[in-house]
Amino acid sequence: MPLVGSGVIGQGSAEAFDVMLAAGHTYAIAVQPTEPGVDFDLHVFDQHGNLVAQDNSYARDAYCGITPAWTGPFRLVVESAHGTSAYQIRVNE
Repeated sequence: MPLVGSGVIGQGSAEAFDVMLAAGHTYAIAVQPTEPGVDFDLHVFDQHGNLVAQDNSYARDAYCGITPAWTGPFRLVVESAHGTSAYQIRVNE
């Protein structure tokens, strides 16, 4: 499931993507904006709404690594802390 989604978001906006992740597998989740000078963040929530991973650094791209303890749905939330840009979100095992 490399490409999960894409879109355009502006400062203060967010978009969510739901994915199924398998227990014991390690996933790399990456958000890649196309414009320089933006700050995108990534938050990963489990099916109960618990935050299980996040990248809220000041970097343009956002990245999280996660190894779920159980198989189930997870929500990936991409947020623009600064700027507007098109982006892609990918999940690689």
